[in-house]
Amino acid sequence: MNGIRAIKEKITDEIMKPEFIGKFLRYLAVGISTFTIEYILFLVFREMLPLPEVVTNIIVYTFIFWFNFLLNKFFTFRSHRNFKRQLLSYALLFLFNMVVGNVLLFMAITELLKSLFPGMPWIPYYMPKILIMVFIVSWNFILYNQVIYKD
Repeated sequence: MNGIRAIKEKITDEIMKPEFIGKFLRYLAVGISTFTIEYILFLVFREMLPLPEVVTNIIVYTFIFWFNFLLNKFFTFRSHRNFKRQLLSYALLFLFNMVVGNVLLFMAITELLKSLFPGMPWIPYYMPKILIMVFIVSWNFILYNQVIYKD
């Protein structure tokens, strides 16, 4: 029991530090910017390109790769070393997010929303992308902070 209490105290101490809070707030600002750009591009491309939604989603996700990587590296986490290692780690996470988050989850969430809200066609049309982005943002902060941008 003391081990669990010590872990809880360590986590609480860490997240209450001004440095951590600032990093998290910068991450949210970058995340909101990325979300806004990604979602607008997704809607625009979906209307302009005669492609399946999953393919459109992958194209948009590729556009925001560099935007998000560079802002998180230099602004959010203020990391100025290990560019190649960080880029490789970020690229691996990017691929994971693209496959798991943007293919499997996209199709599963779309089908789930269609079955839950059969009379509301706009819900499966707009909501899957938003829900996927919430999942990805959550696990990305932990991995960025503890693995990718850790100097």
